[in-house]
Amino acid sequence: MKKDVLVSVKGTQIVDGEHETIEVITAGSYYEKEGRHYILYDEAVEGLDAMTHNRIRVSGESVEVTKHGPVNSSMKFEQGKKNMANYVTPLGLIVLGLTTSSLNVEKEENELRVRIEYALEMNGEYVSNCRMEISARPRTEGTLNLS
Repeated sequence: MKKDVLVSVKGTQIVDGEHETIEVITAGSYYEKEGRHYILYDEAVEGLDAMTHNRIRVSGESVEVTKHGPVNSSMKFEQGKKNMANYVTPLGLIVLGLTTSSLNVEKEENELRVRIEYALEMNGEYVSNCRMEISARPRTEGTLNLS
């Protein structure tokens, strides 16, 4: 796959049968090193001029999402495991618990797709079940389909 990619990160929270989805689609970079896939992209933070720099590292057994900037965090997802993460925002610290029930990675010639299902806790309290879908594909390939 080419270095310059279109990155889509879609997060869905499921609370009492209601689905709330947020999706970020932006230009980014992709590379592969020592059997791991890396996706890099910047994300605007609402109400601030600064950007959050994001790195997604995908290996065979785990996915790590690291954020640096106005929002700082390192979240690790491993199927069947609970991982803790500090999520630092301009408004303060949130301690996250991430219990991953499903992690699926699909790599094709021109696309990397990741789907993660997990239970989310904030400051020790269960909040919701969540799903995150990540994809990266060359910017020059295909069409952009917003749904």
